[in-house]
Amino acid sequence: MLKALIVDDEELARRGLEIRLQNYADIEICAQSRNGREALEAVREHAPDIMFLDVQMPGLDGFDVLRNLSTSNMPAVIFVTAYDEFALKAFDANALDYLLKPINDDRLAEAIGRARHDSDEKQADEHRSKLLKFVCDLTGEELSLDAALEAASGNRGRFPKRLAIRDGRETTCIDVDAIDWID
Repeated sequence: MLKALIVDDEELARRGLEIRLQNYADIEICAQSRNGREALEAVREHAPDIMFLDVQMPGLDGFDVLRNLSTSNMPAVIFVTAYDEFALKAFDANALDYLLKPINDDRLAEAIGRARHDSDEKQADEHRSKLLKFVCDLTGEELSLDAALEAASGNRGRFPKRLAIRDGRETTCIDVDAIDWID
């Protein structure tokens, strides 16, 4: 399930996008914002996966919103605007896509496909990082992913330096050299 935030100062535009997004079973609208300040608050509160962001709004515009977000909580950004002259600037700001109003359903489907792919890649990266941390904890060595895979393939038939001992829900890593007795 992808959490989506809709940011637009026009109520009809927010409502129209909300109606279109109801056709996607894997998208949940977690919040809607009328301006940049509300958008920043909604990102902090809801941590959306996708943000449908209007460019021109009173106060903070769409680019101001991006400048005020930290990279750690940055959702995938799909700009939705009536103005095509901001497209290059949007892609320079690492926007995932740029949709012109009125929104074409095929272009919306493409943008959502990109958002799904982006989300899958982020999850795969997080999973790889967790696995690498686990391998480093087991071996007691700081390794890159390539080095960990090479070490794992090169250590076949040898004893590990550490053992993972599972007790209920807790896993403890123990140096083999520290083991005197196993019962």
